[in-house]
Order: sequence, then C-alpha cells, then structure tokens
Amino acid sequence: MSYDSPQRVKRDRHGRGMRGPMLPHKAPAYRSHSQKFGELVNRAVSDLEARFPASMTGISIAVEDVPSKRDLVLNDGAVVLGRADRSNPSRVVLYRFPIEMRSTSESELDRIIRDVLALYVGLVLGMSPIQIDPDYRGPEN
Repeated sequence: MSYDSPQRVKRDRHGRGMRGPMLPHKAPAYRSHSQKFGELVNRAVSDLEARFPASMTGISIAVEDVPSKRDLVLNDGAVVLGRADRSNPSRVVLYRFPIEMRSTSESELDRIIRDVLALYVGLVLGMSPIQIDPDYRGPEN
C-alpha cells in the first residue's frame, strides 16, 4: 500500500449504526420504566415510613412485573394490582404492568401506586386505606 492512497473508510456492514448509549447516564430519559416505577414506589414507601415508623418495620414491600397464576385463580381471573401476605414479616407486593397500564401520566402512576399501597398496607395493619393515606381515592377513581 502506498502512502499517497486515501485511507480506507470503515463501513457499517450490518446496518447497526452507532454503538454505545444514545443518552448520557444522568439524563431523565435514560432510566427504564422499571427504574422509574421503583423510584415512585420508594418515594411512596418512605412517606409511609415517615408517618408510621413503628408499624412499617414489620412490612416488606416488593414489586413484581405481573400477577402470578395463584393470584388470578384467587381473584376469579380479575387482574389485581397487588397483594398482601400476612406472614413474618408481612409482605405487600405491587404488580408493575397492571398498574402502568391503568395510568396515562407519571402523576397518575404515582397516585395509583399510593392508593394500592394504602389499600394493602391497611389490610396488613388492620386499618382503613384513608387512615393510611388521607388522599386515598379508591378503586373507582
């Protein structure tokens, strides 16, 4: 190869385009749906822990993507948004996909998460959802 020949251009032979992340890691759009959902759940749980510090220590909060077959059978095929298990420690599980499908914005998603948490934490603690969250709107809203 002579020195006066032009340098060869590397081609993108497979049409995959640019490699690497398209957005900086700190950009809000970089977070996935599950990360955003997890942040909203953590914020709602921290608010509950601030209001009920002694009661919330015995409750474990978890997030799963979809309800299990057991939950569908127990609820006659209706899709549930969460469940509460009274064990040691008690456990409240939120189902991400059914909750996300019912919301159209992030503020509505936050409201649904808070309502579902109030409902199931209230079941575990033996309190009404309105006592857990005074802004509880209920399933019809």
